[in-house]
Amino acid sequence: MDFSSPKWRLYDLLVALTPPTATVEAAAFGPYWAALKSSQGGTGLAHILPHKNPSPRPDPQSLVGRPLKELALLIKSWDLVETALGLAAINATANSALLNQGLTATSKEAGAAAFDCRLQKATGQKVAVIGHFPKMDNLKAAAKEFYVFERDPQSGDLPDPAVEYLLPAMDVVFITGSSLANKTLPRLLELAAKAWVGLVGPSVPLIPDLFQEGIDSLSGTVFHDFPQIAKAIGEGIASSLFRYGGFRINLGPDFKFKRV
Repeated sequence: MDFSSPKWRLYDLLVALTPPTATVEAAAFGPYWAALKSSQGGTGLAHILPHKNPSPRPDPQSLVGRPLKELALLIKSWDLVETALGLAAINATANSALLNQGLTATSKEAGAAAFDCRLQKATGQKVAVIGHFPKMDNLKAAAKEFYVFERDPQSGDLPDPAVEYLLPAMDVVFITGSSLANKTLPRLLELAAKAWVGLVGPSVPLIPDLFQEGIDSLSGTVFHDFPQIAKAIGEGIASSLFRYGGFRINLGPDFKFKRV
């Protein structure tokens, strides 16, 4: 497969930041999520995007001991289970770094929901959200104009092709972390080049290098209890995953990051 397109640059960055020495300590799958625990301590999650004919999940035990970097390369796959594994490996790397430098649930606005945390930024602005999230009422009320773009539109949503027409005019744009998995993020960042952009959701890599890619805020979840989150996703829990062995975190460009 040809990976020469400049759209792959963002993915190459994320793979390059995955340490070659880290391995998979444990793995888990559910109907909606893949989870990997790194030998360096962090757990990464990624949403398995829905598909009418999904490929089978691999045996979690078969992944134990494999290099995270090898799995991170799967972020470039067009197989939706493989690409979830790739993103989970990248997120396990990010969460390892954050946990190992002492980031806790009481730091960096960790308890704040992403939209409430950035409410002042959206007040009186033209706001777009890529992906249908729960609890957007406050954001909608604060915005001058408010749009939700969704691949499977619910009532009031716009179908995702509408981003090509409307996104360049937005002031504030929130993008689901799953846009990394479905390979739409590079184009969305091009369309939102004039806007303030926040990347939102449990699939978001909390990697400050992304602030150099046209992203202004990262809102995700740091997981510290693998057995608890593995049990939750195995039981089909689809939302509020931070309640299961993790905590929400919101990072801006001022965050001082140390590598592990």
